[in-house]
Amino acid sequence: MRAVALLLVGMAVMAEGSKQKLLQEELEDAVLTNTGSKIATSKLYRTGEPVGDFPQPSDPRMNLKSPKKWQATFATNVGSFNVIVHRDWSPKGADRFYSLVMNDFYDGARFFRYADNFVVQWGLKGTPQIDSLYENGANIMDDPQFKSNTKGRITFATSGPNTRSTQVFVNLADNTFLDSQGFTPFGELASEDDLNIFMRKINAEYGEKANQNKIIHEGNQLYLNSHFPHMSYIKSEKVQVLEE
Repeated sequence: MRAVALLLVGMAVMAEGSKQKLLQEELEDAVLTNTGSKIATSKLYRTGEPVGDFPQPSDPRMNLKSPKKWQATFATNVGSFNVIVHRDWSPKGADRFYSLVMNDFYDGARFFRYADNFVVQWGLKGTPQIDSLYENGANIMDDPQFKSNTKGRITFATSGPNTRSTQVFVNLADNTFLDSQGFTPFGELASEDDLNIFMRKINAEYGEKANQNKIIHEGNQLYLNSHFPHMSYIKSEKVQVLEE
């Protein structure tokens, strides 16, 4: 009996040790929130999980603190492109974009607006249950203007002061007139090759015809796939930290 008891104690100790090791590994592979707490990356939302599990705007998983400098790589149906994000350009904007990318928000998103020599815009997921969460009450405050909307820079779309949410655009030209309107870049395409994806490969045939309200309420399946079947889209996204 004594031997059995010792064996059970030993097994309990081993189990506790394994549990502590897993917890330590989770904490090491974690991201910071804006409150200074840590969230294991395994707790973030991943494409394929139930739509109802996508984090609400107030969820700590959607309030992550961006690294100082990082690269977002987007694989699309027409090739991949890289965005370099600089947190000091637009801290709140960088934090929101980081939170969206880390939770796979842009997977499946269409490039629904192509304005020649102006911008390419995306940032509606095309899943009504998720897009409706961020339509109202999910806006972030504006950041001071540090950088200009020059060609290749990426900026949140707005509908007025303090209305940044999930939609972003890449400048196809030097749109410096946007600077005085509160459009604050938070990053830039990493190279000419990345810009080439926007200038030459993303499908421009639909221009600005897509209706944003219909995208939000009907999504990719009911609206975009049937009316704009050749619209380019994001397949996956990933993050590489360049500077903590």
